[in-house]
Amino acid sequence: MTSVDTIFAVATPPGRSAIAVVRISGPQAAQAPALFGAACPEAGRFKLARLLASGQVIDEALILFMQAPRSSTGEDVCEMHCHGSSAVLGLVLEILGDAPGFRLADAGEFTRRAFMHNKLDLLGVEGLADVIDAETPKQLHQAWAQIDGYLRGPVARWREDLIALASQLEALIDFADEDLPENVETTLRQQTALLISDIAAIMDDQRAGELVRDGVVVALVGPVNAGKSTILNGLAGRAAAIVSDQAGTTRDIISVRLDIDGVPVTILDTAGIRDAAGEIEAEGIRRTLDAAQHADVVVLVVDAAAGHWQSEIAQLGGHINQPDLVILNKVDQGAPAEAPAEAMQISAQKDADITDLMQRLGRIIIPHNQAQTSALITRVRHRHALQQAHQSLSAGLQHDFHHAPELAAEDFRQAAMALGRITGDVDVEELLGQIFSSFCIGK
Repeated sequence: MTSVDTIFAVATPPGRSAIAVVRISGPQAAQAPALFGAACPEAGRFKLARLLASGQVIDEALILFMQAPRSSTGEDVCEMHCHGSSAVLGLVLEILGDAPGFRLADAGEFTRRAFMHNKLDLLGVEGLADVIDAETPKQLHQAWAQIDGYLRGPVARWREDLIALASQLEALIDFADEDLPENVETTLRQQTALLISDIAAIMDDQRAGELVRDGVVVALVGPVNAGKSTILNGLAGRAAAIVSDQAGTTRDIISVRLDIDGVPVTILDTAGIRDAAGEIEAEGIRRTLDAAQHADVVVLVVDAAAGHWQSEIAQLGGHINQPDLVILNKVDQGAPAEAPAEAMQISAQKDADITDLMQRLGRIIIPHNQAQTSALITRVRHRHALQQAHQSLSAGLQHDFHHAPELAAEDFRQAAMALGRITGDVDVEELLGQIFSSFCIGK
């Protein structure tokens, strides 16, 4: 298996379909149509041709050829737009696989070749994966912003500045025995402090990009019969959970996926919390507490019509962290006295109240994504790399630039390497394997 192999794969989803695209990339891509008795079209043009196998027509396909380097992978690329029957694709793949120098592509190998030929940097590769996985318009916009260099721009600029600063520090090493003008060290420190401030400002985003990309988990927790399942069903617009007056009906976590202001949100309906419970219900309560521990947003639901909702809130405070929202439900059965100002009073039976709740959840989630169309940091690895750069720069500032410039220079080099890992400009081979393996075979 070498980089000079010509690779091929079906680039469209499996299953019967009107059209299926077979993608071919590599030095022999232009010869692929000849394997089926067809001529390769001019670069950048489609050509309709019949495909033959052992002299028999197996399909009539549109063939497209793109010549290196003006292709998605940077290599010669041929695409055959066939009819999507299993018989057609089976024969096409069989003939390609039997041809010398051709082999089936590995997962993400087309994108890997695009990366190797500088068609995409690492951020572009990740952005492409996010485009494919996008569920909401906000996720899609964020993914394309990443491909178009939304984070690449500042990272490249910071890395350039860092390399320049490190070079100046290296020069100080050569003139360590000479007195330097005070303004030289002052300028270096000011420039370093400005870099630290810029990186810190980018990281101060409340994990906006990660939450848009990965989604937000909202856990509905509270005592039994508080109406959590009714709220879940109202938000989902369907009967996702069983609703009953019998306490302890919900014993396992039920989830629904929603789009709230462009952010994918998973709502969890959890088992009601109480002391007296059977073995199965007790396990459900344990899972409830675990869900509350790991959720991005915790919503505490209590029965406002019950006379003891204040004590329930106080009691549940010993089991869960401070909730992001307290809901006093069932106000249609009796308005609570002395309700906390920040609590939301609703009747889960009323559509208008469910709509208000959806909007309230949106306002809780919006600070997480800063109400931006796109965020600079979209993955945990971006944040870790920026944190490493920030820490190394901060450590560098602690050194004496005049008497120990080599120590500061080393910290600056470490910071530059951390930034280089974001775009793939330094060795990230292990990371590449993880990223490309997440792609499908034909991408």
